[in-house]
Amino acid sequence: MLEARLWMKKSNKNYLGKGRIELLERIREHGSIHAAAKAMKMSYKAAWDSVDAMNNLSETPLVEKISGGKGGGGTHLTAKGEEVIAAFHNLQVKHQQFLDLFGSSDNLATIVQTLNRLSLKLSARNQLIGTISAIRESPVNVQIELTIKAANKIYASITKNSYQELGLHLGDSAIAIIKASSIFLSKTKPTIACENLLQGKIIQILSDTSSTEITLELESKSTITATISNEAFEPLGLKINEETYIFFKASNVILGI
Repeated sequence: MLEARLWMKKSNKNYLGKGRIELLERIREHGSIHAAAKAMKMSYKAAWDSVDAMNNLSETPLVEKISGGKGGGGTHLTAKGEEVIAAFHNLQVKHQQFLDLFGSSDNLATIVQTLNRLSLKLSARNQLIGTISAIRESPVNVQIELTIKAANKIYASITKNSYQELGLHLGDSAIAIIKASSIFLSKTKPTIACENLLQGKIIQILSDTSSTEITLELESKSTITATISNEAFEPLGLKINEETYIFFKASNVILGI
């Protein structure tokens, strides 16, 4: 069985690991660093130093001291501390899933080969990261709405089988992959029915002997590129900085996670 240790650094300093997460959980349980240290059979100084290091490396403190009051004060976790614990446990699950890909192999060469296969590169020019904001199921297909940087929406139509295999849920991050040759452009709003209709400003035009590549900036500040033949491009009369309509079918959007 392949095992590995999960440890996080920040600003080149040790930030979070299994032991520090347990310390935070003990502080939550006992309400004091001293009691937490005792429960973990570690010195108070070591516990205090760990808490101090985590607080210093975090944007906001993970642990705060409560002075006075009916109980004489104590220590408690902040909302950020609770968030860090939940995120670390979630990361541990993902980390174990990653290790499980290798099964019981102890052959380092096999592991390296598997890692290389996971380092997937795509030829598709357009790869836009967004958040799943709506899911609409039909008897055969599922339409996924992906919100890009809280501005643009892209729709993908995938089979129910693909939807189940990807395990998609509202709020998940996903990547919309669209071939440049699947994107159409128009100066005026197109009248044909198309699930994806966006507007963008042309920021680059590149041509060769047979085709033209047009890159546009969307409202989200993401860019999207279309490739069309020179014969189709010339009648459009498109120019740099011109606002242009972009449209493409939901079935031409591939989703990745």
